[in-house]
Amino acid sequence: QLCYREQIVKWNPYSAKNLALCYEFRTGREEETLDLIPDACPDFIFRISGRPTAVLMGVQSAPCSLRLEPEAVYFGFKPYSVKGMRELSAGWAELLNARVALGEQLDCGRLLERMVHAPDFSERIRVMCAFAEAELADNAYTPDFVEYSELRLCNARGNLRVEDIASYTGYSGRYCRERFKESYGLSIKRYSNIIRFQNAMRMLADKRVEDLSDIVFENGYFDQPHLSREFKLYSGDSPLHYRQSVLKMA
Repeated sequence: QLCYREQIVKWNPYSAKNLALCYEFRTGREEETLDLIPDACPDFIFRISGRPTAVLMGVQSAPCSLRLEPEAVYFGFKPYSVKGMRELSAGWAELLNARVALGEQLDCGRLLERMVHAPDFSERIRVMCAFAEAELADNAYTPDFVEYSELRLCNARGNLRVEDIASYTGYSGRYCRERFKESYGLSIKRYSNIIRFQNAMRMLADKRVEDLSDIVFENGYFDQPHLSREFKLYSGDSPLHYRQSVLKMA
């Protein structure tokens, strides 16, 4: 059983989508595996007890898993967008579905040391945000149409056509597709599908939502089989089984 806490923070003064999720958990006595689902965000994951390590996971477009050490404390920093962040040794598009040692991408030795010696979750958040603003935020960046397209896609729960984005930005649909993929390594369509899946997942976990057809309608799926196919693609589970599992734990 993971002991988990989280906090959403504002961290990047140069980005319009400037939030990040900070989270922390402690593992039990046995070795565990953490199943991760796509959420179109990079993730900086630190093991801050035992033998400290720092891992960077690029934007994930498919479910994956992370092996956890027993009796260890993990801290994560998950920016909501790669826009407004400096390119590391590898570009963000190159890091799609990748998992690399953070030290291969930037100098993080001092950061890891400070995280280890921080007395609590709040101080680790402070340390991480200070480092991120100094070393990850791109002070030469101004929000561009790709980032505004992200915001519109999120607000529309992923239900926005490329034609709508092109009309809003004034660029051609082809140009929008190319620039978006250059930034993420991910197509607009795949990004939209992940956002839609995330919203469907939140609704499935809400006991006030009683009918799967409401989730189909609210998130723009054609029908319930369409919801089931996409949900299984991104989670490895069926919507009904996921819902039963979550509500059972509530």
